[in-house]
Amino acid sequence: MATKWGDRDSRRRDIVAAGRQRLTEAGYAALQMRDVARVAGISTATLYTYFANKEALFAMLYAERLDELSAEIGPACESVNDMEELFATVATAYLPVYQVFGRELNIWVLIAGESGLDPEAAIALAGSAGRLLGTLGTTVGRLAREQLDVPEDELGLVLPLAWSTITGLADHFTSVRQTLHPYTWDQLVRFTARTFIRGLSRTAADIQPGG
Repeated sequence: MATKWGDRDSRRRDIVAAGRQRLTEAGYAALQMRDVARVAGISTATLYTYFANKEALFAMLYAERLDELSAEIGPACESVNDMEELFATVATAYLPVYQVFGRELNIWVLIAGESGLDPEAAIALAGSAGRLLGTLGTTVGRLAREQLDVPEDELGLVLPLAWSTITGLADHFTSVRQTLHPYTWDQLVRFTARTFIRGLSRTAADIQPGG
């Protein structure tokens, strides 16, 4: 059913759906305002009344996707008491997000405020990224402290290490590099998670008296 004239909320949903379709099918380069307007069934002029440019549209799409990811991993962050399971769950949930969005703009760039986006769009996007990393960081810190005995003054390092590793895995499996070995996503993610845990455990043991 066509969206009724004057229904801005429904029209915005149409634009969001069209933007996601273009991004998913052909990447950031395909997020052209004229094409998005055509898929959404509106004029380009109408689209510009919602978003000033493609960067603002991309920022909104990315922010909404990060909020969805936060909601997706939230239950695991609240209930999982195993670092390997948490790592695998989050990495697997993030893979399709990175495939569409992450290769264009890294979350850490957003947090640092170096994205070059319109300030209002950048603030909203950085807020979504911050909420995601805040949700994950609380659980990662808790498990690192309780199960791996990582000292308090090094707990803050665990999340950047974990996220950098997860991003690296996602980048590897969304590029031609995945053809260089016979291993599946699950095999490599689980192996990486166990290696990550052993590394944290060894580090904690090394700094203990007599370690």
